[in-house]
Amino acid sequence: GSRPLWLEAAADSAKGGLDRRHRFAMGNGLFSKEAAGKLPTGGSSVTVEAHCSHNGQCVSFSEHKGHAVTAQWTAAQLHVAIEVLTGVHRQCQRLMFRGRLMEPDSTLQSMLGCDPEKLPGRRIKLYLYVDRHRFPQKLGPFSLVSVPLKGGDFELPQVADECRRCGFYWDLSRNVLEGHGLQARSERITGQVSPLHPVTLEQADRGQGSVPPDAQDFVWSYPVEHWQSVESDAYSMERWEHISDGTAAMKSFLSVGGFMYFGAKNEVVGVVTVGRPQDGESGDIFFDEPKAWLPEWTVALLEQGRFQTCTIKAFADLGAELCLWLRPKEVIEGADGNPLPVQPEVPHGGFVYLFHSDMLSLDKAETALDRYFAVLPGPPDPEPNDCSVSGTPKLFRPFTLTDGDPFPMASGGERLAPFFDEDEEDTDCSGVLGASFTMTTPVHTAASTPASSSAWGSPRRSLFQ
Repeated sequence: GSRPLWLEAAADSAKGGLDRRHRFAMGNGLFSKEAAGKLPTGGSSVTVEAHCSHNGQCVSFSEHKGHAVTAQWTAAQLHVAIEVLTGVHRQCQRLMFRGRLMEPDSTLQSMLGCDPEKLPGRRIKLYLYVDRHRFPQKLGPFSLVSVPLKGGDFELPQVADECRRCGFYWDLSRNVLEGHGLQARSERITGQVSPLHPVTLEQADRGQGSVPPDAQDFVWSYPVEHWQSVESDAYSMERWEHISDGTAAMKSFLSVGGFMYFGAKNEVVGVVTVGRPQDGESGDIFFDEPKAWLPEWTVALLEQGRFQTCTIKAFADLGAELCLWLRPKEVIEGADGNPLPVQPEVPHGGFVYLFHSDMLSLDKAETALDRYFAVLPGPPDPEPNDCSVSGTPKLFRPFTLTDGDPFPMASGGERLAPFFDEDEEDTDCSGVLGASFTMTTPVHTAASTPASSSAWGSPRRSLFQ
């Protein structure tokens, strides 16, 4: 099989720099090639049992990828093996023993304090604390902000049955972009959307999600491939006061994506983009806990070209390569045109994230983290530290992206939102997060592949049920 992503350190030939897999491998001590790469062969062989906090299950292992686990294994090396077995990302793991945290370079023997050969069965029991409040153990919530694009701005194809099944592409001309304060280097830009689906929200629930009252169908519009060819240009704007809100939302729509809503005549009646909620806000779109993404689902969707490069920096830095929007109640068909026996559970749609670029890879070490997040019909039960408030002006905090020029602004209906970094902890309500806004250019790659059957799960529902 191919090498795991965290051992890859390939140069990006197109840019002459490090690709995101290399950045992921070199991120910090926990993820470094040196820390988790070469496995020790010396020391007494042992069996490790890890009791998982997120689902109450126990995983036991005495070898990984053909290498026996020994007392000289470090926490960083154990994290890699546990990631494959459980589907829990290394950065969301904390291993505890004797009331102490295992640091990345701590060995089993140093934590044990004696030679494990003296232990009956050479078995060491660790406690695995799983951080369920950060990606990829959690997605969202997202805020939704209107994008100032009208139906006549888009050049659309004739919406036929094939468009509803596989999606389609749209164009925006240079004149339209310049009318919104964006200067294009090319005559037009082109975007891809997911298959059409009827809006599932009731009329009474549409206001909070920025869904137009006359919307009948909607799609997810992916990041455009050449968004970097579009720059802010205040002198081209018809109304300069719009530069603080519309321009930021426009650039977020082009670089991150957003939802497009269609009326009864297949005309665009509204466009929104996604961002992070401002401190004190609960958000507009919420997601269930992650579930495992199966290999056969990836293969079935390969021919439609729906997997796109992940452009959100915090996700890409953790190894997320590709993403896809699943329409509500999506039914995935096999090569014979019949529905596959097992289907993703997405009554309101959801996002898929793949952590490798080879769409046909069956290497469990690569596919173990592949997952999807189903959209919830409303906010989940509030956490004990939830301090969201209502009645405050809505701010737009765009997602940080990678490999590009800094974004000039972030905005909301009436106020500019401060810049932020998704890597910052978001569990308290003190102060404002600060950061840079950097973008990445989506690059079309034949990406993706399956998931693994691991011990993922939660107290409520196994990820494999």
